[in-house]
Amino acid sequence: MSDLLDFLGTAEQAVATASEVIRTGLGRERSISGKGDRDFATDLDYAVEDAVRAFLADETPDIPLLGEERGRTGNTESHYEWVLDPIDGTVNFAHGSPLYAVSLALTHNGISVVGVVEAPASEERFTAALGHGAALNKHPLAVHGPASLSDAVVAFGDFGVRPESERRNAQRLELFRRLVPKIQRVRMLGTAALDMCWTAAGRVDATYHSFINPWDVAAGVVIAREAGALVTDLDGVDYDTSATSILACNPDLHRALMAEIA
Repeated sequence: MSDLLDFLGTAEQAVATASEVIRTGLGRERSISGKGDRDFATDLDYAVEDAVRAFLADETPDIPLLGEERGRTGNTESHYEWVLDPIDGTVNFAHGSPLYAVSLALTHNGISVVGVVEAPASEERFTAALGHGAALNKHPLAVHGPASLSDAVVAFGDFGVRPESERRNAQRLELFRRLVPKIQRVRMLGTAALDMCWTAAGRVDATYHSFINPWDVAAGVVIAREAGALVTDLDGVDYDTSATSILACNPDLHRALMAEIA
């Protein structure tokens, strides 16, 4: 299976399986397990990841998988890797918010080449394959958006909750202080995957996260890029899965925001 469109089809099937697990589990009492300071996973996070792992192990046995809940497994010699967030926005999901998504990417040497992000509550599926464009429910996406800060709606990631987050939170608060008087609006959706996809769809004009994990954004990266966004880390280097920060928006707005971040 060398064609990226074949991989995209496999990813869509995997995500459809994940969404069905979520729909089947809705309305049932959730069990919650702690992952650290004010961070947790539900039993459905694990159930979704296990279902996707089983599906991909059958379909692409030679490709390893990095999942948020169970870590990395599989062939360590492969240049490809599936990257999965079974429920991005778990806190939203646990509180009954519809802002959560299944996020699955295929990376090649750390570069996202296929991405599928599905929001089960809104029945929206964002898809992309490198060189083949991005789409929302099969309708093509193209980034436009403003060039100036004053017209920009910017989505920010959540503040960190772990003890080591204090310095990063202080930096983000300072950036908020500087940016809020200059931009049109701030948004904080609580799901990085949808932040990226909403940037691709023009629902927000930029996405900024000062600390990020690969499973949060790997699928959204190729979706945003294929829609025309510039996606880098906060040093301006093209994003790959080794990066721990991200900025995504149209190139003109990217320059304006990087000037403020710097």
